[in-house]
Amino acid sequence: MEVLLRGGPGDGKVVSGGGETVVWQACLYEITTGFARRSGRDLRVYRHRPDCCEPYGRGAEDRCE
Repeated sequence: MEVLLRGGPGDGKVVSGGGETVVWQACLYEITTGFARRSGRDLRVYRHRPDCCEPYGRGAEDRCE
């Protein structure tokens, strides 16, 4: 399954993934209820968690991993 990332360094990227979270370039994205149309397909939108991104100390706290 492919999903659409919103926010953070991966904003607008379409990546393979699914489930509750997706990791892209050491940043965590969480599932939302939203869908977006891209290339004739409806893709689930995943929202960036800025507190779980490598530049912000990802993995140190807050169940980031």
